[in-house]
Amino acid sequence: MNPGRDVVVFDFDGTLVSRDSVLDFCFRYGAQRPHRLLLVALALPLAALFRIRSVSAAASVLLWALTVGAPARGFVLALRRYAERVLSGFAYDEIFKELSRELSLGRHVVLATGALPTLVHGVLRARRLPPLPTVGSRLRHRYGGFVVATHCVGRNKALELARRLHIHAWEAVYTDSWADRALMRGARRIGLVSPSPELLRRVQALSGGRTLRVLYPAR
Repeated sequence: MNPGRDVVVFDFDGTLVSRDSVLDFCFRYGAQRPHRLLLVALALPLAALFRIRSVSAAASVLLWALTVGAPARGFVLALRRYAERVLSGFAYDEIFKELSRELSLGRHVVLATGALPTLVHGVLRARRLPPLPTVGSRLRHRYGGFVVATHCVGRNKALELARRLHIHAWEAVYTDSWADRALMRGARRIGLVSPSPELLRRVQALSGGRTLRVLYPAR
C-alpha cells in the first residue's frame, strides 16, 4: 500500500474510549478471581525491580502473575466479552462520529494504540463498525501465563505502523496524549481530545501552522 494524504491515525485509550482499557480489564478480571490478585500482590516486589529495566518488563511480571495457569482461550474470550459488553459503554460517541466521518470521506483510517487489538476490535464490533487496521500492544504465552511481547506506545507506534501496515506517512492523527508527539509531528491535521492546558500549549507549539482541532467529548 502506498500511504499518502488519505491516512488518518486514531489513538484508542483516552481518545475513542474514556479509560486505560488493559488496566481496567485486568482490575475486573482479577476482582472476579481473588486468588489471582494474591499472586499479583506477591509479584509486586519483583515487578518493582523489573521496572528499573522497563515498564513493559514490569507489566509482564504482573500480567504473568494474573494469568499463570489460566487457559489461554478462556483469557482471550474474557477480553472479547469485556470489550463488547463493558468497554464499549465507555466509548466517546463524538470521537467515533469523527472516525465515521473520516471513513465516509474515503480516508484510510487506522488505529495505533497501546491497548490490545482484541479490545479495539471488540469495541468496533459492538458499535457495528467494520474491522479497521490496528497496531497495538501484543501478548505472548510464556511459562504458563501471558507476558508483553510488544508495548505499542510512543515512537513504537510509528515503527509498528511502518513494520506491520507499511505506513510511513499520514494526513491526520487523533490523540489525547503527548506520548504521541512522533505521530503528531508527521501529521498535517491534529485532533486533540480533552487536553489539559499544559498539553494544549505543547501541541500548539509543536503544530506550528498546521490544522489543530480541540475536541471535548462528553464524559
